[in-house]
Amino acid sequence: MQLGLPGGLGDGACTMYLASPNVVGDADSLMNIMTDDKVRALRRMKRIATGAFLLMTAIFFATNHLGDQAIFWVVRWDHVNAFAEAAMVGALADWFAVVALFRHPLGIPIWHTAIIPNKKDEIGRNLGTFVETRLLSVENLRTEIGRFSAANAALGYLSEPSHRQRAAELLTEGIATIVRQLDDEQVQATIAEAATDKLKDLNASALLGNGLELIVQSGRHQQIIDSALTYLAQWVPTRRDMIRQFIERSLQRTLKWGSNLVPNAVVERATDQVLTALIEVLQQAAADPAHPMREDLNSRAEEWVHRLQQDEELGENVNRWKNDLVENPTVRGYIAGLWISLKEWMLADAQNADSTIRSYVLRGIESFHQRLTEDQELRQTIDTKLRSAVISVVSNHHSAIGGVISRIVDSWDGQRLSREIELNLGRDLQYIRLNGTFIGGIVGLLIHLVKV
Repeated sequence: MQLGLPGGLGDGACTMYLASPNVVGDADSLMNIMTDDKVRALRRMKRIATGAFLLMTAIFFATNHLGDQAIFWVVRWDHVNAFAEAAMVGALADWFAVVALFRHPLGIPIWHTAIIPNKKDEIGRNLGTFVETRLLSVENLRTEIGRFSAANAALGYLSEPSHRQRAAELLTEGIATIVRQLDDEQVQATIAEAATDKLKDLNASALLGNGLELIVQSGRHQQIIDSALTYLAQWVPTRRDMIRQFIERSLQRTLKWGSNLVPNAVVERATDQVLTALIEVLQQAAADPAHPMREDLNSRAEEWVHRLQQDEELGENVNRWKNDLVENPTVRGYIAGLWISLKEWMLADAQNADSTIRSYVLRGIESFHQRLTEDQELRQTIDTKLRSAVISVVSNHHSAIGGVISRIVDSWDGQRLSREIELNLGRDLQYIRLNGTFIGGIVGLLIHLVKV
């Protein structure tokens, strides 16, 4: 059967149609179209049923005075009159019965009419009980759930590359939609608070000590020392003026009144000698793993490892510095601002043809499909877990089904409920009027034949 959707969509296009961005608007249009069609169909059947009644009425009055004159063979006018009379009565009776379901016939408040509007609450309760205990009983739901394999359904759908691509696109769009709907201020506050709490709980002293211990034990600190010594050997010559000033201040403290008598040439020579000595020491230390300076640095590193791990006072100071840094408004602002940067990137990336997020999602889907294909145990596990979860939810909340239906029906206006039921069932009910017309005529004719 083809589904009449906008634009000539059929069953093969239902999935793509439902996934389109305009599905909500199209759904509203579709519902309006369907309602209009139902109204027209109901009116047409009412006219047909009423026309049948009027036809029988006309035949009755037209043949009422023709007596028992023969028409052909054994058929006489009194037979036609009896048929029309009974058909007219049957049509009126069934018209009354059908109309009485939805409203008072001819607006007259006859007892036990307008049944649906007046019995709305009772109908809701009975319908809820029927659906809960019969249609959607726990046993029926368990049977249907047990027949359905979510893993096989997913495997069948994901077997098509285009379906995997579409699933990745939908998931990426879903992620972007969720990210877009999130409240930025709330997310930023949550991130900042969570990060701050985690960082405050972090023992920075022990972390630094353990990290430094790993570096020292692996010998990688030697590379750091090499780089530092090489850098210092290159940096010292750029600070010649600073060293010269240091030598001059040292002479002033040592000689006091006689420092002005020292020639500049001597100071310059001393500066050059100090520079040369410093550079030589740094270069030797960088080249010789057994150099005393390196051994001293190794000892200092081991000492710092021990102090960071064991010295409570130092640990308290390090953690206090860490907490002060975490509480700094600039740092908190930076942490909170990470969300805006991440959000902007995610939304922009989701729109790209070569989206990074989509590619990761697609890889995950393809990996999941591959595992589903190869691992029967995984499929069984998925089905077992899902069935167990769904059955648990159904069993625990099944009693709410009837209540939900009852509350929904109770919330409806009686006239609205009556109209909805008439629109959906009224066309078929008009056939009751037609059947009543013709069956009534046949029964009336038979009674007349028996009497005659």
